[in-house]
Amino acid sequence: MNVGNSDNREKKVRKSRQKKELSFGEQVDRLSDRDWRMLIDLYFCRCMPLTAVTKHYYENDEIKDWAKRKRNMRDHMAIITKAGILEKAETDPNAVALPSSKRTGGIKTESWYFLSQKGFRLVEARLKDVDRYRLSKNELDLARARKDHLWAVAQVYLDLKYEFLPQQAQQFYDWDWYPSLTIYGHNDLYEVRPDAVLRLQDQLYYIELDLATEPIRRSPFQKGDTFQVSITNKLERYKAVLHHSDVNEVQKSGIIAFIVPDAVYGARLSNIRSAAKSIFTEKFPTKVLVGRTIQDIMSERKDLLVAGSVGEG
Repeated sequence: MNVGNSDNREKKVRKSRQKKELSFGEQVDRLSDRDWRMLIDLYFCRCMPLTAVTKHYYENDEIKDWAKRKRNMRDHMAIITKAGILEKAETDPNAVALPSSKRTGGIKTESWYFLSQKGFRLVEARLKDVDRYRLSKNELDLARARKDHLWAVAQVYLDLKYEFLPQQAQQFYDWDWYPSLTIYGHNDLYEVRPDAVLRLQDQLYYIELDLATEPIRRSPFQKGDTFQVSITNKLERYKAVLHHSDVNEVQKSGIIAFIVPDAVYGARLSNIRSAAKSIFTEKFPTKVLVGRTIQDIMSERKDLLVAGSVGEG
C-alpha cells in the first residue's frame, strides 16, 4: 500500500514538473526588451562576463535592494541558460589542474556567457538583414581560446553603444558593427581583417585594437622570424586594399582607427601616426586615427571635421 502511495506521489511530482516546464517557443515569448538587447549585444560581443551583464542591463533595475537585485539577475540569467539560449562558463581550468590540497580559492571564477547554438540562430532570426552580420558558431566556439582579445574588442562596442553614442542613435540604422568582416582588394589578391568594422552613418571605420591580447596568428603582417606584428606592414596592406582601381568609394574613404588601450605613454601612438604619415600621402589620402579609447577616435574625427580635413560623414 505504501509502495502504491509512493508511486502516486512520484507521478504527481512528474506531472507538476511537466506543467511548469515551458517549451522553447514559450521561453522566447517571455524574453523582455532588456533580454533581447542583451542577446543582440552578446551576438556582436561574442562573450560577456557577469559584471558587464550587471552594468549594462541591471544597473538601473527598479529593485533598489542590491542583494535582491543581484539574486533576481542571477535567477533570470539561469532561466535563459536553462532554456538553451545561453551557455555559461565559470570554471578556472588552471585551478582544476591543481591537486585539491593546493586550490586556495576553489575552481570557480566569474561567470562568462556565450550564445548557444539555439541562441545564435534565435538572434539571427531577430535581425532583419542577417547576411550582413552572419557569424559562424563553430568559429566562435573555437574563438574561446582567445576570449581575452574578443572581450577587449567587445568593450569597444559596449563603450560606443552605451557611453559615446546618444540614446536616439538607432543601431542597424544610424550605425552598425561588424565583428567578423574581411576587406578584399583587387581580384582578392590582398585582404585585411580588422578586429571590427564600424559604420557610423555613411562613414566606415576599420577598428584595429592594438594590445598584448592580440593573437599573432590572426594577422598576416609578420616580420622575419620574430613574429612581431609590424604596423608598417599592416598599413601597407590597407593601402593595397583601399587604393586599387576598382575599389568602391565607401570602402576607399574608410578611416583606419587604431585603439591602444594599454598605451601608458604617447610613444606607441606617435609611432603609429608616423608610420601612417609615411604610407598615406596626398596620392593615397586614407585617414588613420589613433587613441586609447573609441571616444578618443571620435574626438579626433570631430577635430578633423572642424578643420575641414575630411568631408562630412
